Amino acid sequence: MIYKSYFLKDVKTLKVMQEINIFEIVECMAALIRSEERKKCTELRLQLMHFEVLDYLSHSNKYTDTPAATASYFGMTRGTVSQSLIVLEKKGYLEKRKDEDDKRVIHVNLLPSGLAILKKARRTDLFSKASLLLKDGISSPSQNNIFFDVLTALQKASQSQSFKTGHLKRIDIMKNPTVFNLIEYMAALIRSEERKRCTELKMQLVHFQVLEYLSLCNKYSDSPAAITNYLGMTRGTVSQSLILLEKRGLIEKRQDQIDKRMFHIQLLVKGFNTLKKAKPTALFEKAAIILQHYSSITDGEEILIKALTALQKANNSHSFGICKTCKNFTRKPTSYFCELTQEELSRSDSGKICQEHVPI
Repeated sequence: MIYKSYFLKDVKTLKVMQEINIFEIVECMAALIRSEERKKCTELRLQLMHFEVLDYLSHSNKYTDTPAATASYFGMTRGTVSQSLIVLEKKGYLEKRKDEDDKRVIHVNLLPSGLAILKKARRTDLFSKASLLLKDGISSPSQNNIFFDVLTALQKASQSQSFKTGHLKRIDIMKNPTVFNLIEYMAALIRSEERKRCTELKMQLVHFQVLEYLSLCNKYSDSPAAITNYLGMTRGTVSQSLILLEKRGLIEKRQDQIDKRMFHIQLLVKGFNTLKKAKPTALFEKAAIILQHYSSITDGEEILIKALTALQKANNSHSFGICKTCKNFTRKPTSYFCELTQEELSRSDSGKICQEHVPI
């Protein structure tokens, strides 16, 4: 993955600009976790949204286990959440019951079969491997505090009442929450904000994610196959998404000049504008200002990069890192060069993400 800088028109100080980078690193980690979630769900024939609903219900209490609270948490319409609950109930993963005092209120309970499929779908292996890789890189309590503080800043900046009023309190009662427990919650919060924006724009979250990836990838990574690997989805699902986005005039396909069997996907101006509207930029701006008041922020960006690198190395698939941080990247007096492809790289390509990335 790559972290980049937003080009903001109204940034008051350089420090705020630097803090926003931190949230973009978190966003990259969230994308990697999301990709792993999709892969696990595909293996289990479980939709990612259904996994997330089960995961949410496993942490909810009697005040937050309602369809309305679930919809608020995910930033989705009640109708969409209702359809997911119907499917999961038919599969025997959950059950609904009326509140004893107010019969109008419905509670949703996770059943043993739901807990079993949830356990299989979790990213336990990824986090375990990443934690081992990170062990030597982050050791002091003060370094660990940065992850708590970034999460708290995101929580306070979020428009979601669910994140403001206690859904993340589970972290407080965990004996030893790992860095990746915290990152996972950050990822959930960011997804919630993205869903809200996408709902307003009448766009599916996966379509936003395709557009976002295309805005970041280089010439080696803009193919349907690379998009499939990055998102952790089936080729059929990605193909349908690309067809829809092309019909809406957000992207275009072009044939490779050398290998006619290959196609490249290019983001069009309309696609860039739509992506700009869908990104949770305001969330990161607010959180950046909040985070300035935390003393742990010193060198926070470096610590988060270490966590991102650990996740990349623990991931069994492509790491999708920034080109110029790859082992195969070489600087020449007047240009850049890729040792893997034996091709010269432009300044633009060197600053984008590549599926062939090998973490240093």
